[in-house]
Amino acid sequence: MPALYSQRIRDAEGDPEVFVYDCFPEAFRNQFFHIVNRVLRSIDNLQENARGYYGSSENVSVSKSIVEKLCEDFSMEKGLKNIPGNLYSGSNSIYALEMYCSDCSDTDFLDLMDFIFESFSPNGLVYQLIQKLYKTDNLFYQAIDELNHRLKQHRLGYEFINGEIIKKTNTFAHESIVRPALKLLMDDEFRGAEDEYLMAYEHYRKGKNKDAILNAAKTFESIMKAICEGLQYTYDKDKDTASKLNAILESNGFYPSYLRNHITGILQTLNTGVPVLRNKTSGHGQGATVSDYPDEYVEYALNLVATNMIFLHRLYKSAKERLST
Repeated sequence: MPALYSQRIRDAEGDPEVFVYDCFPEAFRNQFFHIVNRVLRSIDNLQENARGYYGSSENVSVSKSIVEKLCEDFSMEKGLKNIPGNLYSGSNSIYALEMYCSDCSDTDFLDLMDFIFESFSPNGLVYQLIQKLYKTDNLFYQAIDELNHRLKQHRLGYEFINGEIIKKTNTFAHESIVRPALKLLMDDEFRGAEDEYLMAYEHYRKGKNKDAILNAAKTFESIMKAICEGLQYTYDKDKDTASKLNAILESNGFYPSYLRNHITGILQTLNTGVPVLRNKTSGHGQGATVSDYPDEYVEYALNLVATNMIFLHRLYKSAKERLST
């Protein structure tokens, strides 16, 4: 029987993970090379257009010179003689670079990706050269957007931002909110909520933002149902909504009296947060225009749910301990 999605993406320590690190699949390596090669072809087109406009007879390929310079400088940094070619292509060529992308270790590939795209950023050598020669920079911003899209598509935990590759575990929200929430949900009684939350991330990764918001809201409802189940509160598994479940938890004294107003405020934030986002997008007809939410809204929904999952889970554990004593 094939492993469940939530089982497939646990890291080596057994912790649930929404990103993959230090393992770059062949498909992504190929896509990375295509992105770089597309930039180089665009530079060839710029050079060709400039030749026609200015009547220049310059035959030196700017893109070829760029590849040679990148390979030479990268080899220097890595302590290599060069980026080796084969019988049909010389070293430090576009073909040598293609082979290196395919064959190098994951660590070397990460270094190469960071090195090349640093040169494509505003302070980088290639960016500044092309800006000086042709007064354009759109091709680099498009390449960076495409790289980040492919990283997200393959669930790779990296992003190119501010001129460098960053590991997403270094971001506050992922490290202090998302991972702890997933780890808490590893308890068997919360596996339904865990699967829905991971599926929300899967939809987000694939660009299905409305589905991601729907699953984020389902996650919140599922954890409240799991709490009702675990504490033997009477509820309707098929009909009770988040609002009704909230009332059931409150009426059963799940919240300490001195925290009642505080907890109610948090749940009101959720009720006016994720469910509203859901209702405005996925819960009603779209009319003549297809509506969707940008990534920022989805990230907000996912982090909002994760933060409150941690809080509710801790309250639940405290309630269970009180019952057992």
